[in-house]
Amino acid sequence: MKLAIVGAGVAGSYLGNRLQAEGHQVEVFEASKKDSHWPVCAWGASKNMLEIFSKNAGLDFEDYVLHRGNKLKMDLPDNKIEYLELKGLVTYDKYRWEQDLCKGLRINYGFHCTPESAFLSKYDYVIDCTGLHRSLLPRSPEDFIIPSYEYLVENVDEVEEFYVMGYKGARGYFWFFPLGNGRAYMGAGDIDRRYFGISEFFEKNPHAKVLKKIGRPIRLSPPKRMLPFSYDNIIGVGESIGCVFPMLGEGIIPSLICCNIFIEVLNKDSKFDTKLYEKKILKKFGYYDDVYRIVRMKMDGKLSSIKHFKLLMSMYRNMKRDEKRFGFGIDFEQMNRLLKAL
Repeated sequence: MKLAIVGAGVAGSYLGNRLQAEGHQVEVFEASKKDSHWPVCAWGASKNMLEIFSKNAGLDFEDYVLHRGNKLKMDLPDNKIEYLELKGLVTYDKYRWEQDLCKGLRINYGFHCTPESAFLSKYDYVIDCTGLHRSLLPRSPEDFIIPSYEYLVENVDEVEEFYVMGYKGARGYFWFFPLGNGRAYMGAGDIDRRYFGISEFFEKNPHAKVLKKIGRPIRLSPPKRMLPFSYDNIIGVGESIGCVFPMLGEGIIPSLICCNIFIEVLNKDSKFDTKLYEKKILKKFGYYDDVYRIVRMKMDGKLSSIKHFKLLMSMYRNMKRDEKRFGFGIDFEQMNRLLKAL
């Protein structure tokens, strides 16, 4: 098939690599210029999953690992502290990983596509991998995003380990993800735009040097609330259709899972079955809606561990089943303590 991919982020680069390897004619369109194209997010994800996706694309993930986590420290309101046992959570060179995925692909940088771009009609399908922007698909009335920004820093004095500070009412959190050799991603997502932890970080690390400052909201709405997934010959993949885990705002692994589902449906028949694609996405990410409801109720002060016990159990069972996918241990008692502390 003749396919256009709009967006050269994690979903677009992986999908382009896989589709071209399978013999399709692939052309990629990226809005940013080549010299300024940069993969946003803190570059942290589960090694257990990224090894599989990398192998599928002909890469060895070991070549990209920057830091292997042991424990994640969580500072919570009222001076409470929790530690998560990490089981594969790493940071990796996401920039080089995506660049290597794109080798051999025809990429048009600095190219803004809209639904009205006439040239898109010459492709069998146009794949919207524009992430948060969802540039080619209709807006969703249930979309929900949290303002955030982060810094890429070096000369960090603190011990290099994963660290998170949760805000009261689960209205956001501060993160510190080490990249090795005194470098790290540090930032915060905060619905109230107060971004606790950032100024404190610079006070504790007066020698830290800012290499990049990135402002980018985080989508929390799951696929169920981001319909439609397609429009005319345009099909959404990854974060553009809500493939982001709502509790963490993490979209790397969900987007890659979504890519595999897209490839599976595309290879099933000569005509892409949009209904089958929608069904598979909603089934795979169905429990994300339970997680989203829990997060929103916690933000609104309406979550009850008794009244919403079944909902909480659904989240726990599904997360426990996907423990390797998250890269950290899932414990029901600890999950309850976290929710109560926030």
